[in-house]
Amino acid sequence: MRTFILMLILFQASFILPVSAQTKDTLSTYYYRLGIAAFSNDNLEEAKELFKQSVNEEDNAPAEYELAKIYKADTSHAMWNISREHIKNAIKLDPANVSYRLYYASLALELSKMHRATELKSEDDALEQYKKVLDLDSTNSSALAGIGRVKANEFLEFNHSQEKFPDPVGFHDAIKNVQRILRYQNLGETKAGQEYELQNIASAKLDNYALDDFKSAENALLKSIRYDSLNPKPYFTLAEIYEDHEQSEKGIEPLVRLTRLLPDNKDAHLQLGLLYYRSGDPDMAYKEFSKAIMLMNNSDRKDFTINSTKVLIGPFLKNDFSGIDESYYYQIIQDFWKARDPLYLTKYNERLLEHYCRVAYANLRFSLPGYNIAGWKTDRGITVIRYGIPPARIRIRPDIHKPKTDVWIYKDKTFSFTDSFMNGVFNYAKAANTQYFGDSQDYASDLLADQKESYDPVFNGPRFYLPYKSLQFKDLKRNNLTDIYAGYAMPVGKEKPGVDNFNLSLKVGIYFLDKDFNLLSDNEKILDSLPLQNKIEIPDSGKFVVGSIEMKSPPDSGNFSFEIIRNRDKGVATYHKSYKLRNFNTDSLQLSDIVLASKIDRGLEIPERIKRRDYSILPNPSGIFSAKQNLYIYYEIYNLEKNAAGLTDFSQDLILQKRDENGTINKIFSPILKFVGINNEEKKTELSSNFQTRENNSQIDLQLDMTGYEPGDYVLTIKLKDNITGKETEQSTELTWK
Repeated sequence: MRTFILMLILFQASFILPVSAQTKDTLSTYYYRLGIAAFSNDNLEEAKELFKQSVNEEDNAPAEYELAKIYKADTSHAMWNISREHIKNAIKLDPANVSYRLYYASLALELSKMHRATELKSEDDALEQYKKVLDLDSTNSSALAGIGRVKANEFLEFNHSQEKFPDPVGFHDAIKNVQRILRYQNLGETKAGQEYELQNIASAKLDNYALDDFKSAENALLKSIRYDSLNPKPYFTLAEIYEDHEQSEKGIEPLVRLTRLLPDNKDAHLQLGLLYYRSGDPDMAYKEFSKAIMLMNNSDRKDFTINSTKVLIGPFLKNDFSGIDESYYYQIIQDFWKARDPLYLTKYNERLLEHYCRVAYANLRFSLPGYNIAGWKTDRGITVIRYGIPPARIRIRPDIHKPKTDVWIYKDKTFSFTDSFMNGVFNYAKAANTQYFGDSQDYASDLLADQKESYDPVFNGPRFYLPYKSLQFKDLKRNNLTDIYAGYAMPVGKEKPGVDNFNLSLKVGIYFLDKDFNLLSDNEKILDSLPLQNKIEIPDSGKFVVGSIEMKSPPDSGNFSFEIIRNRDKGVATYHKSYKLRNFNTDSLQLSDIVLASKIDRGLEIPERIKRRDYSILPNPSGIFSAKQNLYIYYEIYNLEKNAAGLTDFSQDLILQKRDENGTINKIFSPILKFVGINNEEKKTELSSNFQTRENNSQIDLQLDMTGYEPGDYVLTIKLKDNITGKETEQSTELTWK
C-alpha cells in the first residue's frame, strides 16, 4: 500500500518534475532551484509560483527571501507589504542569516520613505535589524552604514527644529522662541496674522535630540568606513551631516581619501567640492567640481551645467524658450555668466562656481529618485539656485495630523515648505496647509519681479576695501588709444628704520570689457613691495603706500574692473562698474581727467607712480586732504592751436564749489595757487591767467593752498579757453578737505 501511494505521488509530480525527485525534501529544493532559474531569466511570475510551491512543500527560508525580492520589484505599497511578510518569515526560519536582516532593514527604510504616514515605525524596524546584525558580526560595515543612515536621517529631520505642542504644556517658554523667529519674517504678514502664529505655534527646540543622533551617526559611519573603505555611501552620509552641522571641514579628509580610492566616482568629487566650498576654499572646490563634471555622462553634464541655468535665465526670458535653439541658448548662458564674474584675477568665474555649489547641494539633498526628479527641479532646489543655501533654517516637526514645515530665513526674505503628504516631497507652503503663516508659493512668484537671483561673492580670503581712482589720458604715442590708470592706496603699519620698501605680495589687475563683457584690454602684475617714497597720510585713516597700474585700449563704452588679491591671506578687493573710455583721437580741445596728487616729481622715475613723460605723479586715490598734506593737481591739455609764432595761447580758471550736507553745490570759491607748472616751466602765481607754450599737448601741475578753507566736500572745476580758436572745455573732480 505504501509503495502504491509513493508511485501515485510521483505520477502526479511528473507533470512538473523530472522523475529524479524522490522525497518531500527534494521537491521543495527542486522547486526552489527551478525558481532561481526562472528568476535569473526575468520570468518573475513563473519564479514566484515555483518559490511558493517550494515554501508549501516545506518551510524554506531561501525561497521566502526570493519571494520578498520578487514582490519588492513591484513598487506598490501593497506589494512591498507582502515582501516584508516574506522576509520576516525568512528571518524566523534562519535568524542568524545576516543577508536576510540587511534586506529587511533596507526594505523598511524604503517603506518609510514611500509612505511615512503609515510607516512611522519602519525606521525603528530597520534600526533593530541593523543592531541584530552587529550582534552577529560586530564589524559588518553594511549594518554600521545603515545605522549611520537612520541616525543621520533623524539628525537631519530635527536639527534646528521646533516641535509643535498639541496642548499648552511649555507654551510660555516656547512662545519666546517663536517671537524670536518672527523677527526674521519678511513676507509682509499682517499684524493679525502674526498674532495668529504666536498663538498657534508653541514650540521647543529639539537640538539636543538632534545632537545625540549626530554623534551616533558619526560614530557608526566612521566605523563603517574603517571596515569597508570602498563603499561610498557612508562617506556621502557623513559629508551630509557635517555640512548640516556647520562642520564641513571635518568631512573633507574622508572624502579626499575616497576620491583617491575611487577617482572616477563623480558623486565623490561633487560632495568634496561642496564641502570645500562650504568651508571657504573655492579654489579647491573649483578643482573638484571640474573633475565631477568631466566624469558625468553627457546627459548628466547637460542637466547639471545647462538645464539648471533655466531657473536663473528663465525669468529674464519670461520662461519662453520657444524659438531659441541650443547653440543660441549656450551663447546666452555664456553671456549670463560673463556678466556676473566678480573677480577676473582668478582662472575661474566665482559666480559660476557658486551655481555649481547650489546645484550640487540641491541634487545631493533634495533629489527624489523614486519620482526621477533631480534636486534642482524641486521647490527647495529652485530656491537654493536662485537665492543660495539658506543661512538659517527652522524645521517645524508636528504630529501625524499636520504637515512638516521647513522655514528658510534669508537676510531679506523668508520661505516655507511643507511635506503635505508625508512622503518627503516638500513644496512651497500654501497658507492653509503649513505650520508657518504665509503663502510662500505666491511670495516666490511675486519676488521674481524684483529679485530674480541673489549672490554675495565668496572668495578664497576676506574681502577688504581700499581707496582707488581710475583716470584717463590720451595716449601720447598712438592717437587711437586711451591710457587708463588705476591708482590705489594700501594701508601700512610701522615701517622699519632704513627700509626703503613696504614688503607685501599682491596680484593687481585692471580690465576693460565691452557691453557684452568680452575682454578688450587688461593688465595684470605681481608685486612683492611698494616703495616707501610713495607713502601718503590720509586724514582720519592713517598711513598708506600708493601704487598704480596702467592699460591701453581703443575708446568704447563698456565695463571696467580693478582688482587686487593680497597673497598673505588671499584677501580680495574688487571694483566693477560701467565705464566709458573717452575718445581723445579728435581735433577738438580736450582736458584729461584731473589727478589729485600728494606729490609730483619731474625727471625721476619712481616705481608704481603714474608715469607721464618726465612726470612722476603720486596720486591720492582717496581725494582727502588737510593742511598737513600737500595738495597737487595734474592734468593734460590736448589739441591747442598755435599762432604764427608757433606758440599756443590759452587761459584757464580754477573754481572750487562746496557741497552742503544734502550734496547741493553752494557758492563759488577761487582757490589760492602756490605755483603752476606747465611742461618744463614752473611759475609762482596767486591767480590763474593766460599762458603760452610751444606744445599743443601740454602737461599742467598745480599746487593748491586751502589752509583758509572750511572742512567739507568740494567740487574742483578747471575751465580752459583756447584764445586762438575761441574753443572752450572743462573738467571736474571732487575732493574732501579736513
